[in-house]
Amino acid sequence: MTFQTLFAASGHIYLGNTIWYLIVFAILLVLVKHYAWGPVSDMMEKRRQKVINDLDSAASDRKKAEILANEREAALKNSRQEATQILSDAKANAQKTSSKIVADANNDAASIHDKAKADAAQAKVDALNEARGQVADISVAIAEKVITKNLSAADQKDLVDQFIKGLNE
Repeated sequence: MTFQTLFAASGHIYLGNTIWYLIVFAILLVLVKHYAWGPVSDMMEKRRQKVINDLDSAASDRKKAEILANEREAALKNSRQEATQILSDAKANAQKTSSKIVADANNDAASIHDKAKADAAQAKVDALNEARGQVADISVAIAEKVITKNLSAADQKDLVDQFIKGLNE
């Protein structure tokens, strides 16, 4: 289309139509700017701010998550060390208790053994003394019958001592 055909029908320029088109175009621009461009721009700005805030929030949350993960890892490592320490302490206490129980049992066994030895020695002494007395009575009875005389107590004691010495050898 040429300039002439736009504004003229038979060589005349219709200025009124052109002005009318320009006014309508200007009104449409104002209306579009007011009702469409402004709200769309505001909506796009809000969306841009929301995206920026979401990205900042995501970065902040990622940093917080990393910090929490590091703290949990440190706590886990610390709890493992504490568990190892508790096990070591429990083993040491068990070893000490075991050693104490064994030592007490050995001491009890030794004291029972010593008491048994002492009781056996006392029983032997008592048995020997009783045997002496019986042997002395029997020897005196035999000797009286053989010799038919009464021996004095000192003679009986010497005779019994000699007899017992003969038994021990």
